[in-house]
Amino acid sequence: MKNLWGAAIGLAVASAFSCGCDRIKGYVSTLRGDDRNPPVARVYDTYLYRSDLHHIVPKGSSPQDSAAIVSRYIDAWITRQLILKTAQMNMPEGDLEKEIADFRELLLTGRYEQKIISERLDTLVAESDIEEYYQANKNNFILDKDILCWSYLPITYCDEALRKKLRTAFARDKAPSDWTKRHKNPDGSTLPWNWEAGVEEAMKEASYNAPLIRDEWTELETLTGKYETDEDFAASAAQKKGYSFVAKNTDGVYLGRVSQYLRRGAQAPIEYAHHQIKSILLNRRMAETLRQANAELRQQAEENQKIEIFDLHEDK
Repeated sequence: MKNLWGAAIGLAVASAFSCGCDRIKGYVSTLRGDDRNPPVARVYDTYLYRSDLHHIVPKGSSPQDSAAIVSRYIDAWITRQLILKTAQMNMPEGDLEKEIADFRELLLTGRYEQKIISERLDTLVAESDIEEYYQANKNNFILDKDILCWSYLPITYCDEALRKKLRTAFARDKAPSDWTKRHKNPDGSTLPWNWEAGVEEAMKEASYNAPLIRDEWTELETLTGKYETDEDFAASAAQKKGYSFVAKNTDGVYLGRVSQYLRRGAQAPIEYAHHQIKSILLNRRMAETLRQANAELRQQAEENQKIEIFDLHEDK
């Protein structure tokens, strides 16, 4: 395997440096120092060594494949080192060092805060807290676009007869005439009717099992951007309560029904604002968690005399 690896590197280096092979070989031979780990490439004063290449070739690769992989790696390494060297020569060293130090501080601080949050933050937000925030900040939840609440059912794999039945059920605004007769309870009462009950009945009769998604709030532009609908969809959805329609996209065909439509400038319902409010409350809780952790950190440092503030006006 060692001989195979050496042959692969030899082939790759020969390919990568075919234009100046003799000159490079002579230069490398004078600098290798350790014959067990000779350099295979150089860019200015930076070297790539044979040991740097061992991890890049998958086990079982043929000599030809290994050589191609190593050659590509060497070429990419040379390009990367040239870019780095050029950037170093064209950027003041002081600025670069400061940026590196600033980035290191941000990275360390970020990891520390992530650790504190993962250990201490309670991510469970009570519905009562969301309701309380919504009621206290209603003026902050005014719609800047039209939204609607809709329910939908995938019908991609329905036969035409079932599609027709389901389309009728989606469009119904009142119970069919035989509903009472067909849905009598033992005590003489009648099962209440709504359009969802009609859809579920049609699905049950046809043994059709698909999820009926109920009352999902979305922006009008999101729905029309995701699905192909009727040309007059927006006007019809806004004007007719219980408007039903067919929606299509590359994933399939759906039946939809709009239960509410709210125009821009209206008060956003809590259901629509729910996710936003939860994020606001979690962000507040996160900030308070970090504030408490930082206060504890400072208190411990002060108690252990790790902090000292000097008098700026003290004579030297």
